[in-house]
Amino acid sequence: MKITKKIITKIEGEATLKIHKNNNIIEFAEIEFWQYRGMEEFLKKRPYMDACVINPRVCGICGHSHLIATSKAIENALDIKITNKAKMLREITLGLEIIQNHIKWFYLTLYPSVKSKDYFNALNFSKEVSKVIAMIAGQFPHNSYAIPGGVTCDLTNLEIIKVKNYLLQLFERYQKIMDIEGNSSDLDELFENIPKNVGKSLNRFLVLGSDLYFKSNGSADLVKEEKSTSLNKNALYEDAFIEVGPLARNLNNIYVKKIYEKYQDSVFTRIFARLYEINLIFEYLIKNIENIDINEKNYIKPSKNSGKGIGVVEAPRGSLIHEVEIQNGLIENYNIIVPTQFNLSNGTKNSPSPAQSALMNENEKLSDFIFKCFDICAVCVSH
Repeated sequence: MKITKKIITKIEGEATLKIHKNNNIIEFAEIEFWQYRGMEEFLKKRPYMDACVINPRVCGICGHSHLIATSKAIENALDIKITNKAKMLREITLGLEIIQNHIKWFYLTLYPSVKSKDYFNALNFSKEVSKVIAMIAGQFPHNSYAIPGGVTCDLTNLEIIKVKNYLLQLFERYQKIMDIEGNSSDLDELFENIPKNVGKSLNRFLVLGSDLYFKSNGSADLVKEEKSTSLNKNALYEDAFIEVGPLARNLNNIYVKKIYEKYQDSVFTRIFARLYEINLIFEYLIKNIENIDINEKNYIKPSKNSGKGIGVVEAPRGSLIHEVEIQNGLIENYNIIVPTQFNLSNGTKNSPSPAQSALMNENEKLSDFIFKCFDICAVCVSH
């Protein structure tokens, strides 16, 4: 057996793969993240509203997800119920953040590991998405428009119509990347020389958030963290490793299900589900933006200042959990469990994480591609 140490870049940070192989076939791979930032410790003894400014900076890609999870956790702790108007405005920005992430990931992270592509289309599309986000959330990235009790923005009917028109235009434009029936010339081109059935994993899936059209199939109370040989902690559900993300969220969709039945939880299925999810989010947002009642309150002031709470959001890469304990308005404890902790845990050969399982028994030359299909975020892990 030979062991190769490989640094993986262009994954929102860096990670190391320690590959155990025999004749270039991977028998097992250890996953290591070596960064640490200490955001949770930094939050202690601060006023709980500070978390709305600090936590979006956990990541420059999914700042909305961290902000909304923060607000949800504090709302849960302080027994705050927000209006449908505030909920829908949050969902628009969350949905657009997922869309923006998936486009960037496909063209700027995944494609370069296989072949060259014109990446400016992805950057231009992302720029247009940012314009819509800015109409609701203002500053981008690292905004703080979502706060415990609702949102700070208050759109007019004219602004809502403008947002909807932008969504319709972007949805139409996206059909050239992947249409509503799942056809994508760019995806076909990506797999010209790669088998579609490589990278099969554990075939166990988890959805904890109920944002947008996503349906939860589990409880965050059953999630636990354990120490790893890496600096990040492993995340387990009912003491087992499990996959989170777009494939888990969309298994009931007719087009995703068709691909899944043919290729199971392979690299191709995982990538297809992430790209097709964009169509489903656009459809949801365009339909439900009509439900915003501008006469509803955008913010409800909290009446308590102590309690424990948990906030769960379906972030671009999967289920994101924030846990908070507040005493007299100050944060006593804070804990963040990110999607990459589920998918990229560092298990053992007999009990591998989703990414480790996907790499096992595959050729080493595909390791970079298989690893990146999980849309890894080393920055979030290093929180």
